Amino acid sequence: MPTREHEIPLRLVQNRPDMAPALLESLGVEVPHHTEALNTSSVLTNCDPKEFNSDGAVVLREGTENVMAVVIERQHGHDQGKRRSWPAYLVTLHVRLRCPTVLLVLCPTDAVAAWCARPIRTGHPGFDLAPLTIGPGRTPKVTGVERARALPELAVLSARAHGDDDPEALKTMVEALNSTAEENRTFYYDYVLAGLNEAARKELEGLMSVGTYEWQSDFARKYVGIGREEGREEGREEGREEGRAYEAARSVITILESRGLTLTPHTRRRIETCTDLPTLEQWIPKAIEADTPEDLFT
Repeated sequence: MPTREHEIPLRLVQNRPDMAPALLESLGVEVPHHTEALNTSSVLTNCDPKEFNSDGAVVLREGTENVMAVVIERQHGHDQGKRRSWPAYLVTLHVRLRCPTVLLVLCPTDAVAAWCARPIRTGHPGFDLAPLTIGPGRTPKVTGVERARALPELAVLSARAHGDDDPEALKTMVEALNSTAEENRTFYYDYVLAGLNEAARKELEGLMSVGTYEWQSDFARKYVGIGREEGREEGREEGREEGRAYEAARSVITILESRGLTLTPHTRRRIETCTDLPTLEQWIPKAIEADTPEDLFT
């Protein structure tokens, strides 16, 4: 099962497709005028028996005309096999929607973003794909309340990326939560809180406990109000458990790669998306002795 760290940035875009053009504009990409942004199928399959599935896809439309499509990918680490599939994603969506198409990769660190941005050499003259990537350093900083309320999911992404150093990003995100669907508020708050350092975490919890926002009685009391400490601790422990599972998965991959073993995309994804910590802890010693990466699963 995909981890929360993988899924939430993608869900932010899925819940608010307008984030796709906003992120592209932050990279200096000229986005055509459009009247709506819609999620489109992320299954990028052609007549070849191999099925390609991107993490997400958005289409921008001017009236009934498709004016731009965006393939959305979430990439946590170095996966050369996945990079080789990106040109296929791009071309297949371009053929299906018959409009200009770009690739946008969301990364948890700037180092991963820099690695993903390296040109993908297809071998055909003039056909090298340079992915558009966004790590924390290039995530748009949202500190204006009006913009945050218009694109609350972008404010959430901003708070996760910049909240450690900029309290204004946290304050803006808190204001923006009122503009999101009620079922998303706790989910978004959890995501931001889990990614902050201790000082920023206390800052955000302080903002939630002040009670200066109109929705305080609806959201904050349900999640961070008096009488819900047990629920908060349970949520935090769940976040810590997921963090340990993520680190264990990275350890397994690092051990295998340091031994010179090649991971297929399927095997890498199976390791990265495993959230069962006891299973991952069993895989670590196996990774030291396994003849092939697939031996972990036997």
